[in-house]
Amino acid sequence: MRILPVSSGKGGVGKTTFALNFALALARTSRTILLDLDTGTSSLRSFLDVKVERDLFHFLKKGQPLASCCQALPATMDPEGAFANFSFIASPGGFVQDIVNFVPEVKEKLIAGINGLQADYLVVDMKAGLDHNVLEFLPLSNSGILLFTPRLKAATATAAEMAKAVLFRMLGIMLSSPLLQGRFAPGPDEAQASVFQRLRDFLESGNGDPGGNLDDLIGEAAARFPEDNFLRVFRYYLENYKVYYVLNQFNSVAESVENTIKPFVEEIFRSASSKVTFHNLGWVVEDEQVRRSGETGVPYLVRRHYQKRQAAPPAPDADARLREIFGLGPAKPPPGKKKDLARELSGQLDLLRKIYVFNAGRDPETNLDFIAARARDLSANSVHQFGMKRIFSVQEFLERFQSRLT
Repeated sequence: MRILPVSSGKGGVGKTTFALNFALALARTSRTILLDLDTGTSSLRSFLDVKVERDLFHFLKKGQPLASCCQALPATMDPEGAFANFSFIASPGGFVQDIVNFVPEVKEKLIAGINGLQADYLVVDMKAGLDHNVLEFLPLSNSGILLFTPRLKAATATAAEMAKAVLFRMLGIMLSSPLLQGRFAPGPDEAQASVFQRLRDFLESGNGDPGGNLDDLIGEAAARFPEDNFLRVFRYYLENYKVYYVLNQFNSVAESVENTIKPFVEEIFRSASSKVTFHNLGWVVEDEQVRRSGETGVPYLVRRHYQKRQAAPPAPDADARLREIFGLGPAKPPPGKKKDLARELSGQLDLLRKIYVFNAGRDPETNLDFIAARARDLSANSVHQFGMKRIFSVQEFLERFQSRLT
């Protein structure tokens, strides 16, 4: 299972609308669960007009398995079963104190439940903002999927803060290693101990010397202990940290590059590191139908699917009609074949053509299909650098890091 948290540093960027439709786009080909962790407000309930039978309350308070809280779209909404691979788990409809605030027991139980789910993809709709309850459900080695919009200048700044917070948390866990604490404790080599402590202080506060960042501190550390294995491993994790983002309510390339992407990248380079890698997964254009889907309770992709079906009825199956006339049974399906790589690549190239050549970048459905195709490709070719296979505890991550030191 690939866990893909969708987060935003600020509300109002369309996070739940995107997470819902992104999960539906993935569900066209893969078993996909959408988990609503926007506890306290449960935005998903507002965007999905479905009677919820069980939610996180039943799992956390009533002893129900988390998988039993998965709910499919009703037949009234999806009569053809076009999105049969999709299911969702809602947050409680009301305020439940220790669920909203994720007390430790609740958090541990929820993480264990998430890790035990069976699906190809788990899309997690995180609550907006940045606190430890958000950070602890994000990957340690990459940003998850950050969503922000050219429409809100503050959303760009908070998205950069989220990307930095995940990176600083990962590196800070490394520096808390007992092996390193013992090695760099104040002692005979005060210079090494001083550089190590300044690295820790930088990660804890998010600020270094004026005009300085992680690259400066690592350069200083390299001068003090150039052959140290710790520094090699530390650099490896930093240089392999990836930021994945999607632009929502997109208007134009020029506007987004100048007003959104450029300041986002510049801020991370300035205050964190220029070694970070960025991946734009795509965009979703501003569209009235997408906005209205939140008011009607029928997801945009579901509504779009059935609008297209009504507008263009399927062509008659000539082969089936001839078989019926001559009293023959239906044709047998061809034997199962392995997925054709060339066909898969051709499909993705077709999406690119639609977006970049035929200007289908103005169509939200194509936008979402493209982002889903990117997510599938990254998942197939990445172990820890896109989303996560499971939610690791701090101790598990620390043990893995320490094994690289010895």
